[in-house]
Amino acid sequence: MKYDRFGKRRRGRAIAEVPMGRRSFLKAAAGAAVGMGLGSLLSEIPGGQAFGAEAPSHIAFGTTSEIETADPHVKYAVSAYPVSLNLYDNLLRFQGNPPRVVPWLAESYEVSPDGLTWTFRLRRGVQFHDGTELTAESVVYSMDRMLSMNKDPAGVFKPAIKPGATRARDRYTVEMRLYQPFAPFLSIIPILSIVNEKIVKGQEKSGDWGAEWLRDHEAGSGAFILERYAPATGLTMRRFDRYWRGWAGEHIRSAEVKVLREVSTQILNIGKGNTHMTHTILPPDAFRQMAKMEGVTVVQDQTLRTFVIRMHNQRPPLSDPDVRRAISYAFDYDGFIKGVMGGVAVRNPGPLPVNLWGSPRELKGYSFDLDKAREHLAKAKLKVSRPLEMLAISGTAISEQAGLLLQSNLKKIGIDLKLRNVTFPQIAASGKSQETAADLTAHWMSAYYPDPDNWIGQMYDSKKWGTWQALSYYKSETMDRILSEARQVTSQQKREALYQQASRMAVDEAIDIYIYNTVLQRGLSKYLRGYQFSPVGDGLEFWPLYFVKEAGKP
Repeated sequence: MKYDRFGKRRRGRAIAEVPMGRRSFLKAAAGAAVGMGLGSLLSEIPGGQAFGAEAPSHIAFGTTSEIETADPHVKYAVSAYPVSLNLYDNLLRFQGNPPRVVPWLAESYEVSPDGLTWTFRLRRGVQFHDGTELTAESVVYSMDRMLSMNKDPAGVFKPAIKPGATRARDRYTVEMRLYQPFAPFLSIIPILSIVNEKIVKGQEKSGDWGAEWLRDHEAGSGAFILERYAPATGLTMRRFDRYWRGWAGEHIRSAEVKVLREVSTQILNIGKGNTHMTHTILPPDAFRQMAKMEGVTVVQDQTLRTFVIRMHNQRPPLSDPDVRRAISYAFDYDGFIKGVMGGVAVRNPGPLPVNLWGSPRELKGYSFDLDKAREHLAKAKLKVSRPLEMLAISGTAISEQAGLLLQSNLKKIGIDLKLRNVTFPQIAASGKSQETAADLTAHWMSAYYPDPDNWIGQMYDSKKWGTWQALSYYKSETMDRILSEARQVTSQQKREALYQQASRMAVDEAIDIYIYNTVLQRGLSKYLRGYQFSPVGDGLEFWPLYFVKEAGKP
């Protein structure tokens, strides 16, 4: 398939027929992306996804990302979804594509006219895994715990609510009092996972909110119970029989998340039937190979996940906007999308996904132009007199190839770029301070809540410094004011105008290199049913899944 700027499909070749690009560099990069000859892999895969007399009741998902913690109040990243969506529940949850908020633990909610008081009415009879009933006190404890721990999820809520501002009006009614209007509040509520306060309080040590224990245990009410957890290798979970949504109809009984960092290992495992779902951040050539495998199908979904290369705006010479503009002109956007991505991506010229409100329709962004790159280098007040370092995510060939392409083009304008492949947890850790953040870093900005604040608000508000989302370390009083106002005004029209202004400003100053919006691909067993993709959650909710004995479309 081919896609226009806003992700709509245009007529084109089937996946397996998409050419890998015209330039010899891009051909070589795409071929090397998988790390070994994929043609030979197909002959090594016996058996495949076919089953015996009975369809299995266990699903295995292969991810390239280490699952850093089982504590839902510490991380919010795509790697955390298997934990938050399956071991825990939320007051509300996003479903579908485009994502929409649906009732979950909260059957209903209401908002005061001034937008400051939010009241949630809970389902009755929901049980935690130990049989304890989930009540309003559970929600109060969970909100206070998350905010007080002050880890990644807390940063999203801190502009709106403080510890102690959530109270139980009765056993099944929760009231949250914001200290100022916060327009995205409904969108961020699904980030809060509800934990069993009885269990967690019993594990507290020296006021740590049970953090040491919950790092590798769980205290949820979700569809599955944690059985085994090891950050480097993955986790296993089994069905919670008393789950409030019930188990009528067909469902799996257990699930496993396997950490498989190498692209070739992802392909081998789904080809052999050792996994039934692949990670999505794989090179297109990997999915073309999967599409040829017996018993495997490849699905595509438009997403809100952007791919960017961050630039450290506080560190010379990248503190000079003209140096950043020069580097932005040195990236071959179209060549990368056509060559490495095989055309299965949408050019995204700014910080917001092009298919999200707030993104200016007329925004063109930067194009590949080495002459303009040289002009801006000559105009720059700071000279690039040292090698620059760029981090890419190991195991994600796309980010590695983006680094190689940029390295090749920067060399032509006299800039030496050193590449280093590290895990995403290492990238997140590097962003905690200006001193440890790299000069450039390639990563994806995913949809944790479908509001412009999820992208530009987290990336460029200087109050977010110290988080991986803000590792550009950009500082502008004007940008801070725009983003603060956009969070507080209730008019959608005014918010959109503010985010468009912020987006144009980000592109003009070349804060980062904005490359593409993802057309997500995933390898699935042809025997798998119930798969439901949403840009928020990444299709990693296991409760709806089951297998059949006859192959077909998911």
